Parts: sequence; structure tokens; C-alpha cells
Amino acid sequence: MRLQPTEKFIVESEAEILASYEAVREVVNGITIDSAAVTAGADGKKVIQKGMPMGKLANGKYAPYNSAGTDGTQNPTVLLKHTVDVTDGDHVVGGYEMAKVISERIPVTVDATLRGKMPFIQFA
Repeated sequence: MRLQPTEKFIVESEAEILASYEAVREVVNGITIDSAAVTAGADGKKVIQKGMPMGKLANGKYAPYNSAGTDGTQNPTVLLKHTVDVTDGDHVVGGYEMAKVISERIPVTVDATLRGKMPFIQFA
């Protein structure tokens, strides 16, 4: 059993994704990320970047947006509020349901398909 604290959020040096604070609606009580649905990087860590669009899976948990997905990840509804590491298991995090964000700071390509799937998110 590991008793040492692990870093769950990486807050310092994260670029702000919000373009405006005027019309922001956050998810009440956060979302649960399904760590089993997150692909590990080359270093073996399962890190999801701030601003990643998240889609809801059949089990009620969320996973990163995948335009070619068929499991719910193809229909994102939330943008991740902070960078999160889910290597050690599922994690509850905050997200934006409605916001005006800076497109260049979103970790995926913001195209017409993504814009159409997230009508409450304004990509500036």
C-alpha cells in the first residue's frame, strides 16, 4: 500500500483556457473520470490535459473526447477544468458545461464537428 501523497492536480504554470468569466457554468459535484478508458502516455502515466473535452460513457463516468468513438466519447459535454493524473484510478474533477474558451489552449483540434457537438461552449 502506498502511503505517500500523490499529486492529483497540476495547477502551477497551466495556461488559462477561459476567454471570459461572464457566462461560465461548472458541473455541480464534478465528473468521475474512468481511468480504465484513458490511454497511458509513453511514461506510463494517464494524464488528461486541462481543457480536454470529455464524453460520458455508458457506466456514467467520463473519458477524453474521441471523434471516432462509439462509446460516448464521440459526444463531449464537458471541458476539463484542471489537468489531472488518473494513473492510480478513477478521479472526480471539475469541468465546464458552458464557457467561452480560447481555442488554441484546448488540447485537441477545435473543428466544426467539435463546435457542433458542444453548443454551450464558445470557442474564441
